[in-house]
Parts: sequence; structure tokens; C-alpha cells
Amino acid sequence: MGEFAIRLFVLSLLLFVFGAFSALCFSRRTKWANVLAHCSSFFGGLFGATTALFVLSTKHPIIVTAWTIVSDVVLRLKVDMLSAYFLFVISFVTIAVSVYSLGYVTEYYGKKPMGLLGSGLNLFVLSMIAVVTVDHSVSFLIAWELMSLLSFLLVMVEHEKAETRKAGYVYVVMTHFGTVFIILSFLTLFFFTKHLDFSSFTQTAAHLPASVKNIIFLLSLIGFGTKAGMIPLHVWLPRAHPAAPSHISALMSAVMIKTAIYGLLRVNYDFLKGGATWWGAVVLGIGVLSAVLGILFGVAENDMKRFLAFSSAENIGIIFMGLGASLLFRSYHEPLLGALALTALLYHVLNHAIFKGLLFMGAGSVLYATHTKNINELGGLIRRMPWTAVLFLIGGMSLAAFPPLNGFMSEWTTFQSLLHLSFSLDHPIWKTVGGLLAAALGLTGAFVAGSVVKHFGTAFLALPRTPHAAKANEVPLAMRFGMIVLACGTIAFGVWPGLVLRMTNRITESYFHQSLTGRAMLYIPFHRSAESISLGWTTIIFFAILLLLITLLRVWVGKSNNRYDETWNCGTPLVQTMEYTGTSYSHPVLMIFKRLYGIERKVEVQGEYAYYPKRIRHRLKTEAIIETKLYRPLILGTVWLSQRLRAIQSGNLQSYLAYMIITLIVLLLWIR
Repeated sequence: MGEFAIRLFVLSLLLFVFGAFSALCFSRRTKWANVLAHCSSFFGGLFGATTALFVLSTKHPIIVTAWTIVSDVVLRLKVDMLSAYFLFVISFVTIAVSVYSLGYVTEYYGKKPMGLLGSGLNLFVLSMIAVVTVDHSVSFLIAWELMSLLSFLLVMVEHEKAETRKAGYVYVVMTHFGTVFIILSFLTLFFFTKHLDFSSFTQTAAHLPASVKNIIFLLSLIGFGTKAGMIPLHVWLPRAHPAAPSHISALMSAVMIKTAIYGLLRVNYDFLKGGATWWGAVVLGIGVLSAVLGILFGVAENDMKRFLAFSSAENIGIIFMGLGASLLFRSYHEPLLGALALTALLYHVLNHAIFKGLLFMGAGSVLYATHTKNINELGGLIRRMPWTAVLFLIGGMSLAAFPPLNGFMSEWTTFQSLLHLSFSLDHPIWKTVGGLLAAALGLTGAFVAGSVVKHFGTAFLALPRTPHAAKANEVPLAMRFGMIVLACGTIAFGVWPGLVLRMTNRITESYFHQSLTGRAMLYIPFHRSAESISLGWTTIIFFAILLLLITLLRVWVGKSNNRYDETWNCGTPLVQTMEYTGTSYSHPVLMIFKRLYGIERKVEVQGEYAYYPKRIRHRLKTEAIIETKLYRPLILGTVWLSQRLRAIQSGNLQSYLAYMIITLIVLLLWIR
């Protein structure tokens, strides 16, 4: 059976390679390039997901050795329990995106080279699979760099637009900023272990001095956190994701940023075997900051894809909260609670990949049909695009953690983990902080729900605001089917969480020697049955009381008589200008947090009489506060320092020789 899994995995990789090269070979035949590229990626994802499920079900890792790059650097792909889980996440989303892309990329026929676009998608997915399966630090960095460069090229598909070029440049700078810290973390491991392969790191890194482990933790947190989009290192995310084609945005937001979570888990659990208590506290702090600020920035957005990008930062914050809680419980020697928190973050990794991929494809469908992402230019799409509306609503409800969809189950498990900081740790600080963190997660959920209502209501309900919205048509069948695949995932993994627990238990068993049952998600606190509150019974009782009240009202009041008619508007017809816009919907939140947004507000009244104006113009301009207060001073300081350092570039050969001699002397003294 192991040989069968290896062959299946190799076949999956070869299909992505075939899809990349066949698309290039048929680049002049646009339809052929489209079909070959995306059918290959579909079957590659299907075989990859099957391989992952096989490894997780049998608990037998598989190893594929390709070739020796240089001495002691071997390209070896190892699919263990952690790799298999992330391989499943990547492959499952790839299956849906491949089907969706068959219809979506027709928008680029005659505009962009289809061979390059199809080839880029296959190689991008292949690079992500390599990142989560390679077993050597050098090959990991090669795969990581390929993933970054390929995603940069895909972001720059519409490079003729100035905002796309700016987004691409910001992305490539930030991703290489993070890569520098990842390289430094691996170099630190190499300096103390004298090895570069992951197996040696796993065997020896846990015995390093505490100060060295702290340095590695911080370096990896900054490096992988930049790719994950944690605040304040998120500045590339709301630029790159909206600029990329929507099927690429779905892959980047759904799975690419999760490779950073894989890296953090690999370093902190496999290599370092956990660490000091403050590790978990730092990650928790970053998580709550990213979750709250991410959705607050998202509330202000009227661009559907920018909102979803900020929402990705918010969900990365939720994942970080699970990671921080898990590290914290591990430091306090609470393996069962650590396993619960680790399950929460792994569960949310999968769930966010599914519903965020669905939402980006839904936003792409709106863009495909109307040629705009601005919700203030939409409206009434539920009549013109009913399939897209329903599927987008399912994704939005999952994003807002509405039961029984998958987003609710993983956020509920995270909520459980945060509550257990108060319930189960004896330290008085955590009894207070745990409750505050749980409250912050609840506040985040409220803002997310409001944002989903804003975007769905403004885009899909009421009357069309522009001719583009009025003339929109439903998207092709392939695009709808791709969204349906992920919509089914949001329902299945929410109603049957045991499907996910069977996979996550393989990982928690290896790190905590613990496996969880459904009780972990349905009881608070789940490990003290005498004091437990059952979520299942509470839900049943709630719906029973609700049904009883409805029955009593029906008996008491009787059957209601409803009449449907045109909405009353004081005798005047309803027009589009009377509708709520996205800006007006989020206006109260913007005013409450105006210092965070840096708002400039202008109200212009036109008309002869002040009390009977003909037109009122209300303009709000928000400012990227983190960029202006943090990044702009850093950039200005860097420019100033660079100008000062230009003084050493005198053009004098003797000066350059002196610099070289001084550098050699310093190096010799350092390594002596």
C-alpha cells in the first residue's frame, strides 16, 4: 500500500508538471491551453488529496527521493502527518479552483497569453506542495522562493495597471523581507546543529540553550508571519490579493498564506519542541491584534476583494490565537488542552481555506459579470445571478461563524481554548486574560457578521445602481461548479466535524500524545464532566423553546395574513439613489474608530435654501494608519541613512581596497 501511495503522489506531481508544459506548448491555441492546464491541475489536486488521506489514515509517512542537488543537499519529499494535512488543504482547494478557472480565464482570451497563465497556476501549486513536503532547509528555501516569485508573476498579470505594479512591488519586497528572517533562523539552527536537514533539526534542536531557541522562535515568527499576513506585516496582503486574477487570489488567500502556518508549526513543534511561556503570550498578542484590527480595516472597505484580503489577516489572527494557546498550554504541561488548541488552529486552517476560496471565487464571479469590485456600483445581483448570490452567502455565513457551517466549528473550538486559559490555568493573570481574549474573539465575530451583511446586502440586494449591475448575467457552469465544491465543504466539515478530527488527531497524537473526540467541541470545560455545560443539549433546548413559542403564538394569534405590495415611499417612486451604500452602512463604525482610520470628512450642500438642498455630497477619506505611522518613517529613515552611506562611495580605488582589508581583519578576528 505504501508503494501505491508513493506512485499516486508522484503522479500528482507529474500532472502539475505536465499541465505547466502542455499549456506553454499550446499557448497559441487558447482553448487547448486552458483545458490542458486546468484539467491537469484538477487531477493533480485529486491525486494529491487522495495521497494525503492515505497517509493520515494509515499513519505511514511516505518518502520520495528525487536527486542530489549538491553534496549533502538532497531533494527529498517526505509526507508525514503534518505535511499530509497541509497537502490535503492545498489539493482540495486546487480541485475547486481548477474547475472554476476553466470558465473564469475565458475573460482573458485575446488579452493575456493563456499558456503562461495556465502554466503559472500549475507551477504555483507545485511549489506550495514542495514547501510542505521537502525535508531539507536548502530545498525548502528554494521551494519557498519559487512560490514567492511565481505568485509575484501571477499578481502582475495585469501589469499595465499602475495599482497592479505597485501591489506587485510591495508584495515582492515584503515577501523577501520575511525570507531573510527564515534564512537567518535556518542558519542559526545550522550553526548549532552542524546539519541542514529537517531530521537532524528534529533530533538536536530541542536541546539547544534557551537563549538560542528564543532567537530561532523570534526569527521564524517574523519570517513566516510576514508571509501569513499578520499585522503589522500585512501591508502586502490588501494590495496583492485584489490585484491578482480572482482564481489566483483564491489560491493565495486560501492556501499560500497557510504555508507560513506550516512553517511555524514545523519549527516550533518539530524542531524546538515548544518553549517558554512568553512564546505563547507573544503569539496570542499578535493574534488578537491581527484579528481585531484586520476586520476593523475590512469594515471600511467597499472593494470586495480588499475586504476579503483584510478578512484573511483577521482569520490569520484567529489561527495565531490557537497557536499561542497551544504553545502556552504546552509550556504549562497541559497536553490535553494543548491538543485542543492545536486542533482548533488546524481546523481553522482547513475551514478558512474553504470558505475564503469560495468567497474570492464569488467576488471573481461578480467581477466577471459586472467588471467592477466596488459594491457601491452593484445592487440587485440576486435576481441576475442567483447561484452566485446563494454561494457567496454560504461563504459569508461561514466567514461570520454562523452554525452549522464549518467556520463556526473551528472558531468555537478556538473560543473553547481561550476559555480554558481561565478555567484550567492556576495563574491569576491568565484567568483574566483568557476571558478578555475570548471576548475579543466574540467582538471580532460581530464585526465580521456586520461586514458580511454590508457586502452581501449592498451587492446582491435592492436595485441595480449602475448599468453594469442591471445587465449582469449568471457566470458559466464551470465557475458555479467550482464554487459548489467548496460550498459543500463548508457544510460537510461543519455538520460532521469528526471528518476533520480524524485527520487532526494524527498530528495531536504525535505532538501531545492526545487525541480528541466530539466531547472536546461540545462541552465547557470538556475534561470536567461534573461541571460541564453541553453545547449540544443547550442547542437542542434552545430550538425546542423556540419551536414551543412559535406554536403558542400560532395557536394564540392564529394564521397571519400577509399581503405583498410595492414598498411605500410617500407617493414617490423608489430610485437607486435612495439605497444604503456600503459607505453609509459602515459609517457608524468609521466614526467610532475615526482615530484608527485617520478619517477626513467633507459634507457639501448644494441648493438655494439650506433646509431644502438639491444635493448633498458626503465624502469620507480613510488613511492607512499603520503605513503612515510605521512604514513611512521607516522608509524615510532608510533613505536618509542610505544618503549618508553614499559618502563611502568615493570612487577611489585605494579606499575600496582599505574597506576590503578592514573587513577581512574583522572576519579573521571573529572566527579565530
